[in-house]
Formats: sequence, structure tokens, C-alpha cells
Amino acid sequence: MATLAQAYQSIANINLWFKVQSGDALVLTDVPSIIPLRWNYFSQNWNLILPSLLAKVSGYTFPDLFQQQLNAFTSFIDVQRNSPSVSNPLSDAATQFRFYTVFDNIQISSINLTNEETTLLNNATTTVSLYSKNDFLALQANIADYRDRYADILGMEDATYNTTFNRSSVAQQTIPAVADTSYLATLQASIQTVDFILANLFAVDTAVDPFALARANANNPDVNIGQYSSGQLVRFNYGDDLESLANRYLGDPNKWIDIALANGLQPPYIDEVGQAVPLQSNGSGNQINIASTDVNGNDNSEKFYVNQTIFLQSNTQLFPDQRNIINIVRIASTGDLIITLSGASNLGQYTTAADAYVRVYLPDTVNSALFILIPSSEPLPNNRQETVPWFLANSAQDEKQAGIDLLLGENDDLMFTPNHDFSLSYGLQNAVQAMRLKIVTELGELRYHQSFGLVNVIGNKNSNLDAVKNSITNSLTVQVGQDSRFDRIESLGVFYVANLNASPAFVINMEVRLAGGSNQVIPISFNINYS
Repeated sequence: MATLAQAYQSIANINLWFKVQSGDALVLTDVPSIIPLRWNYFSQNWNLILPSLLAKVSGYTFPDLFQQQLNAFTSFIDVQRNSPSVSNPLSDAATQFRFYTVFDNIQISSINLTNEETTLLNNATTTVSLYSKNDFLALQANIADYRDRYADILGMEDATYNTTFNRSSVAQQTIPAVADTSYLATLQASIQTVDFILANLFAVDTAVDPFALARANANNPDVNIGQYSSGQLVRFNYGDDLESLANRYLGDPNKWIDIALANGLQPPYIDEVGQAVPLQSNGSGNQINIASTDVNGNDNSEKFYVNQTIFLQSNTQLFPDQRNIINIVRIASTGDLIITLSGASNLGQYTTAADAYVRVYLPDTVNSALFILIPSSEPLPNNRQETVPWFLANSAQDEKQAGIDLLLGENDDLMFTPNHDFSLSYGLQNAVQAMRLKIVTELGELRYHQSFGLVNVIGNKNSNLDAVKNSITNSLTVQVGQDSRFDRIESLGVFYVANLNASPAFVINMEVRLAGGSNQVIPISFNINYS
């Protein structure tokens, strides 16, 4: 069961990882272990620090919360200065999180760090720079566990969620305040950030040039588009513009167009406000109804498109509900839109009596709820780390090298476990399955894998049987040779049978040796019809 300290540290590590990648300035919340060492600094210098923080309030993501915590922290310091206690007031993680926005706006570079603090900073940055997929999953689990228990305490549990994840809630202990909802939003944003990292960092095997299409279709010959091969994702902060981003990361504000092309942005490029479009009627299932035009008579159909991300809100729902549009149907008689959304079929909670509405942003724009790609000429580093799963930990090297795939049945149907999860094929079983797929797939049949599969010999003349045998032999040799799971073909026999089940065919008997220094040999026999 995750504690506040663990959740707070997990959020800090995620933010620190992003900033180590992007080179952005670090703040105290990125390395919270420094905060307890700064009590004397705050106690003695708060009157000098406060004005600079007040100047940042309007530009912060949660300005009201920031102002509230600045006031509270000022009172906190006054009380602690006169307290007889000798304990460090900032040693408790709950206190640090209570004034999160204050520490989130103090750059570490503005402080003269001690040797101890410098060591803490260097250790933290080194640790996060070596993170693997499992590290991010562990951070996410800590935050999600604390978020769930915190929501229970506020009386904001969800019965469907508890049933889905087989968890028991705790009794409500307090009534939620504005600060509480902001804390939950921070926790949820961190969970989604990990999803974003896992989807983009660990799912890509090779670097691609996202600007090739833009360069090929550029209409303005006077625009000098840079040659980029990769990029880094950074938060788009409130108040940023493309010119300032280009100056900060690319050293030239005129390179803003490179950023716009990298992200597929179109004028006006940035939309922080969006538009609130009211529901025409109460939501139902996973569908909502939008009027044909807005209050100004503009066509609402131009604001919505399939795969668009939208946010549902109402007076009775504390948090914006992020959904994606999966279908749009226009009613011919009225012009109204019936929009089908992703996620749970619980949209009946959004009613016109509660002023329910959808907030949409202009297409091909960015805002402070999103990340933006900064192009780079440096190739992506190959930091992928392969992790051996527990069920192969004690297996021989050849079985580990055989890989893991989805298990297929006799008719190539996906197989499922008793818990309705996908069954996995691994070890020797996966090597056998891999060879079978090579044999039953005709060479050239797979559009994006033209070199995969066995050559088709149907239609060749009987007078040239030796050439057909050589073609089959060469095809099998190539298939085994281009697969790292196999070392070589140990033996291979190709025999022509003129009358096998009333149809001429080639009979193939072969043995394939697994890679990884193995003595394991797979015997394989099959027939290839010849007419």
C-alpha cells in the first residue's frame, strides 16, 4: 500500500526524468530530498523570496491553488519560527505536498546548493536516467494506489472501478475541497504521463524521420526546413509560444515552423481556451447529442471529428472526463449530431439540468494540457532493455532466445487463458510455432513483410523437378537464416511423390537447430501440393 511519501517521490522522479531528457530547469519538487535541508533558508529569507513567487502566480497551471498555498506557507513559516519544537517542519512528506506549488516554482539553480544537496541532486538525476520500463510501471503503481485511497477518503470512490480492479474502499473521512481536487488532478496527470512514456519510449524499435512528408509536400521554396531524424517531447507550458520554444530548444526563434511541421500544427497553432459546446439532451450510454449549430449560428459539425480528444464537464462532475470520439452521425431531419465516445457507457450522468457540455479545441493546435515534439538532428539512442519474464528466468538460453508471442491454435485462432487473457507462446513451443508460420505463409503474401514465407512452386513443370527442389531448399534456408531464434538447418530432405492422396506433392523432412549454443533440434515434416 503506497504512502503519500512514495506517491510524492514517484511524481518527482517522473518529472525529473522528463527534465533530464529535455534539459529544462529543475525545481525543488523534482528533487524533494533537498526540501528538508532548506528550512533555515526559507525561514530566514522568505520575505525576499515571496515577491518573485507572487509574480509567477498568473502564469502557473493552477493560479488559485498557487496563491492559496503561498498565503498558507507564509503563515506556516510565521508559526514555525515561534514554535518551541526542535524538529524540522519540512521533514514530513505531507507538509511538502501540502505546499507543492510553492516548491514547484523555485528553481534549484537559484539556490547555492551545499555539497550534501549537490550529491542528492546528482544521485537523483543519475538514477532516473537509467530507468527501464519496469521502473516506470512501479512509479505508476505507487501513484495509482495512493490516488485510489485518497479518493476514498474524500468520498469519491467509484463502485465500477473497485469491482474491475478487485479492491475494497475505505470509509469517507473528509469533504473534498478545491485543493483536494487539484491534488487528485496532479496524481492523475502523473499516471497519464507514465502511459505516454511507455507508449512512446518503449514501443518504438527504430527511429524514423517525421519530417520527410512535410519536406516532400512543402509549397514554399523559401522555407528552409531542417534535416531532423528524431525529437524530444516536452510539456507545452501555459504562456509559451512556438517562437519562444524554437529559441529555447533550437537556438533560433525563426525555426518555429520546424516545430509546427513536426507536430502537424495549423493556424492559430495554440488554443488554450477552446469552446464549450452544451449538450442538446442528456447523455445516454456512451453517446451524447449536440445541436446542429452553436449560439452564434456556427455549424457544430465542423468542430468535431473522429479520433478527436474532447473533455466532458458539468456542474455535478468535479473532474473533466477525457474521451475520444469514435463515431459521428448527423440526423438528416434536424442536423443534430449523435457522437459516440470511447470509455465507459456512463454518460447518463451528464445532464442538461447540470449544464453539461463538451469542451473542444481547434484542430491541429496545442495547449498546456499536451506535450509537444521538439525536433532534433541527433539520432535516437538505443536504450531499449530486454527483460526476461519470470516464466523463462530458469530456462536455458535457447528457450529464452526463442522469444515470446501470442499463442495460436490449430486454425491460427488466438488462444485464451481461463481468465480470458491472451495465452502466450514461448520457449520451444514458440520456436515450433514460428517455423510453422513460415511454412504456411506464401512468400510475398504479407504486404509489409515481403521476405517472409515459403516460395510458391505450384505451376512449375514436372520436367524441371530439380529446379523446384532447389527453390524450396533455398527458400527454407533463407527463412531459417534470417531468424535469430534458429542457428541452422541441421538436415533437409525434399522428395517428390507423384501420387500422394491423388495429388502430386513434395514431402519435406527437416531438422532445425535452435540458437543460443543449444543441442535442441526441432524435427519438422510437411507436404507442399504441386498442382
